Amino acid sequence: MLTDFFENRLQEALELLFGPLDDNTFSGIQTFFEWVDVHGGTCLFRQGDPGDSMYVLASGRLRVFRKHLNGYGESIAEIAAGETVGEMALITGEPRNADVIAMRDSVLARISLKDFERLTAIYPQALLHISKLIIERLKEQAGINRNKKRIINIGVLQVSDLPDAGKFVAQLEEALSAHGRVILIDSAYVDREMGVPGISQCSRGDSAQYRQLASWLEQQESLFRFVLYLPDAGDSEWTHRCFRQADEVLLIGAAGQPPDLHPLEVRYLSARERLSSAGQSLVLLHPPGTTAPTGTAAWIEHRALNFHHHIRLGHPADFARLARFMSGKAVGLVLSGGAAKGFAHIGVFRALEEAGIPIDLVGGTSIGGIMGALIARGWDGDAIRARCREVFKKNPTDFNLVPRVSIFKGRKLDSMLQEHFGKLQIEDCRLNFFCVSCNLTRNMPHVHRSGSMQAALRASISIPGVFPPAEFNNELYVDGGVFDNMPVEEMSRLGAGVIIAVDLQTHRAEDPADTDIYRKRKLPNLLFVVMESSMLSGRYHAQAHKKAVDYYFNPPLQSVSLIDWNKFDVIEQIGYRHAKEVLAGMKITALEKDASKPSF
Repeated sequence: MLTDFFENRLQEALELLFGPLDDNTFSGIQTFFEWVDVHGGTCLFRQGDPGDSMYVLASGRLRVFRKHLNGYGESIAEIAAGETVGEMALITGEPRNADVIAMRDSVLARISLKDFERLTAIYPQALLHISKLIIERLKEQAGINRNKKRIINIGVLQVSDLPDAGKFVAQLEEALSAHGRVILIDSAYVDREMGVPGISQCSRGDSAQYRQLASWLEQQESLFRFVLYLPDAGDSEWTHRCFRQADEVLLIGAAGQPPDLHPLEVRYLSARERLSSAGQSLVLLHPPGTTAPTGTAAWIEHRALNFHHHIRLGHPADFARLARFMSGKAVGLVLSGGAAKGFAHIGVFRALEEAGIPIDLVGGTSIGGIMGALIARGWDGDAIRARCREVFKKNPTDFNLVPRVSIFKGRKLDSMLQEHFGKLQIEDCRLNFFCVSCNLTRNMPHVHRSGSMQAALRASISIPGVFPPAEFNNELYVDGGVFDNMPVEEMSRLGAGVIIAVDLQTHRAEDPADTDIYRKRKLPNLLFVVMESSMLSGRYHAQAHKKAVDYYFNPPLQSVSLIDWNKFDVIEQIGYRHAKEVLAGMKITALEKDASKPSF
């Protein structure tokens, strides 16, 4: 028999469609629905299927995936308990426009097309409410998709022999508690709290206990911001449920130990028939005195991960960063391209540090990629400023007397990147990092999230016609700014909760002073024309993406040029003063200020 909990959840959802319902009316409407149990990882329906039913999600969580013409698929939304799914195709008669997959074990109420038509004939106001829901969802899908995931259930799986596993869980629980109440659940706790020995191990064959347990777990979600699921040491029904129930699975490994997949990973998280579509993040635990991670590539090579996190036991700042990722509040910093104007990024970063604003992941294009890489390594603003002032004393350009491929030879640039990034792997940075280039061979953008930092930055900064294209894996790469000079879309796709963007472009139509400067420059030189022209498309997209940014910085750089490498201090100070002014005039509410300055 259906529990009161699920009946109440269904009534709450239906009242959003029909308005307030008395008991008799609800009982009548309820007869049009049938109850459906869906295992985590199961596809409810696929893109292109006929729209023959609508669902109300009473318990669990669903994820919506849409496939594009190029075959690429992306997550565009999540459906939480109490929400409806499938109503658009039901009303329009069009095929389903996306896949819907159960992220974890879910209970749904289903109504068929035939019964829906009968129901709306009795309650026509339902059509109006559903139409409003569809309009709101279409508005949300317009523009860049802010892929903000709401993580509640966190599965914790040890993939290494961890003598300090208890300390890790305790520190994680403490860090998460800054964002809401936390409960830690294992099979023994479930049996004890529910007062039914062995109920944690019940299977779908025992439908009464199975639904009872599902109801109790759903209640915990309504009472707590985070539910930490600890699986049994071996394979069991409870272990299965932990994986199926999780919104995110944290794989806890010890740096320095073998990176082999755990048997439960191999069987349930890596196989073709996965138990759940939950995301996976690797947490590598390091000794407290670690200064720079190494060997991360071997850990991530055979795992399908959203992110990896380098955590030191006893360092609250590291756990606070992980908690921001789990709470959907990770702060992403996007740095645009702009050659010598990129020194302004350092000034903006120093101002963010002084304001106590933490940065959790970094992405950039061209010079923004270089500055982002230094931030991702864990350097503070003062260290970056000192290092870059020294490095860029030597102009990184070397003219070709006969510029067949590019104006500059690129040898000085290669030497600089080799000296400062030669052995660094992107995966070994303290923060998650990406930079963007364009694959000239395939005519498409390329996002670098792993591999050689030197190779990635060389590709990202290779302005067409200015520097020779980068070559690796038998393909040619040029500056990412050709497609997108401010990669906000990629940061959005990664799911950053808060996006800060630094745009080095001077928007001349909005700045009369800048317009006057370019009017006076009647005969621009070849270098200016090549650099400016190669970035037109990328800059156009950067302006279009501005709406998806939470905090936007656009330093006034019209007085300097792209090749003013000798004006380091002037440009850096422009960025710093601009950021201080912008920060002074805004309410920093979404950023969750953090006065600590962690170093790694």
